[in-house]
Amino acid sequence: MSFFQSKPFTVPDRTPLFKPMPRFYKGYRKLSVFCEATRAGIQKSLPGGFECAGEVIEVFVMSCPEVNDVANPEMGPRSYLEGGVVVPVRYGDLTGGHVLYEYVTTDDAMAGGREVWGYPKKLGDVTLDESGTGVITAQVSRLARRLIDVRFTPEDVSFDRPVLHPRIQVKRIPRADGEGYDVDQVIRNDLRAPKVSQLVRGTASLALGGSSIMDPLYELGAGKVIGAEFTVAEFYLDYGTVYEDRLAKTPA
Repeated sequence: MSFFQSKPFTVPDRTPLFKPMPRFYKGYRKLSVFCEATRAGIQKSLPGGFECAGEVIEVFVMSCPEVNDVANPEMGPRSYLEGGVVVPVRYGDLTGGHVLYEYVTTDDAMAGGREVWGYPKKLGDVTLDESGTGVITAQVSRLARRLIDVRFTPEDVSFDRPVLHPRIQVKRIPRADGEGYDVDQVIRNDLRAPKVSQLVRGTASLALGGSSIMDPLYELGAGKVIGAEFTVAEFYLDYGTVYEDRLAKTPA
């Protein structure tokens, strides 16, 4: 019996909210819009120690119709939707993509993403509508505020995609007494065995919203759209790597 079979992975003990890794994402459908943003807007939103490494960002909305716990097949597949923003960053000698904002539709997707890898997931309302003839629309809202609004049209276009992997995140958990943190780590995460079954490129219109006190996506200054794509694919989501444990650093 493995450690994770004999002991609870997370709380509550009897029925943990999410299971050990890996997870297999089968047939996910993702709409990505690549657009220019301002360096000042990106830098303002980044965690301490992170540097903006480019001005082209990805705004995405995706449907995950079949997510399987590989080590716990008795759970059966689950589904959810998510959307967010990924920006190019540098942290020390590591460059990649930082998920700056992320919104999901289920509690296990939210908690697992935050507690394992440090993804900044929040519950939100997400839609991805493929009912149009080739045209795809997508929206993300939270607390009755529209955060992402996208309209994609297939077109024969070419553009350079920014390099936004590996993912570089901050996992931070405050102490119960409010005195500092129990966890403050920089996490690296790589997708495993990605496989694309469909890729359609095109153009898109994009609007980012939010407010100054909550989810200020508009502060990124997103402007010119350089291209968009709709992808149907699969991948395995596994554990990440602790790139830096900031609580373990020796004080100067």
